[in-house]
Amino acid sequence: MQILQYFFKVLKRHALSVLIFLSLFLGLNILLADSEPQGMEAFTESSFQISIVNRDNHPISQGVYDYLSEVHTIVPLEDNMQAIQQALFFQDTTYVLIIEEGFGAAMQSNPNDPSVMLSNMVTPTAGIISQLIDRQIDNFLISVRAYLTAGFSAERAVQLSISYQTVEAQLLQHDEETQNSTIYFQMLPFGLISVMTLALGAVLMAYRRENLVRRMDVSATPTLDIKLRIMLGSIICALVIWLVFMIGAHIIVGNLFTEVGMLRVFNSLALAAFCVSLAFITGQLVTKSIVLTGVVNVVSLALSFISGVFVPQNFLSDGVLAAARFTPTYWYIHNHIMLDAASYANPTDMTSYLQAIGIQLGFAIAIFAVALVLGREKQSKS
Repeated sequence: MQILQYFFKVLKRHALSVLIFLSLFLGLNILLADSEPQGMEAFTESSFQISIVNRDNHPISQGVYDYLSEVHTIVPLEDNMQAIQQALFFQDTTYVLIIEEGFGAAMQSNPNDPSVMLSNMVTPTAGIISQLIDRQIDNFLISVRAYLTAGFSAERAVQLSISYQTVEAQLLQHDEETQNSTIYFQMLPFGLISVMTLALGAVLMAYRRENLVRRMDVSATPTLDIKLRIMLGSIICALVIWLVFMIGAHIIVGNLFTEVGMLRVFNSLALAAFCVSLAFITGQLVTKSIVLTGVVNVVSLALSFISGVFVPQNFLSDGVLAAARFTPTYWYIHNHIMLDAASYANPTDMTSYLQAIGIQLGFAIAIFAVALVLGREKQSKS
């Protein structure tokens, strides 16, 4: 019990630094959430500049192209990633729809669950525009699915669906909850890494003080029990910090008890496990509080910049993305992007989602194992 008491006593000494990081993160999200919807409330039936990369030669795929061309202005675009990224960066186009080869045949053979799906790439400021276009595509595909299920041919289903869809569109109310969710959970890695590493790292660093180590060595409590209690305190502290972030998300974002909301929660929990392991290895390597603060700033900013937290992954070079794949924050953002774009046109790929979760947990286990090895080496030398 005394070990846990000392754990939280040390944590209390660093509470001010932790609260500063936490307040900065929550305050920044509140400001971004309040400022983002401005200028969008007056949006009414409009046509946007979009691009379509059609890799499929099928009536349904052509029907998607024809329908969107009646609603929006189609900007021609070469079918290569460099051209797409350049067009989005300079905002020559707002939304790029990619129709993969085989989509039309997959839709016709299994309208309810096609094996090939649509994908898209958007500018960071697309916001409501992206959601509107996604819903227009959803409505068109739902209509096509209904006609296909009723026994109509693909050509006839497309023809009837285009004539059924209205060209004019009006946004009655912007989806503020979805926008806030995008901002909050994209910035979450920076906040989690900063707060957890600083809080737990400071406590674990204190347990490495020479006088405290000697007292624990001569105490009647077995060494294994001491380590288990320290680990228990770390888990409790990490869960409390994570819950604070989730409560903040529930207040700023809105209801998290939805399918996509719960998937976001589990994704953040996997990242929190990595943050705990990062705090353990930081506590093994750092000996001074001022150095710990510097390390936290460098690591959190580096992982955020390289993986797409601050700069969208669409704008990062292939070399940077290749390096970012070796970071857990990249896979967190991978899931975040997939959940953010979830719709009928882009349903959540659970296999890819769980794979990214597993990679994040794998990083956590690997780093924790390295921290244990470092701890044993230092203990044997002393």
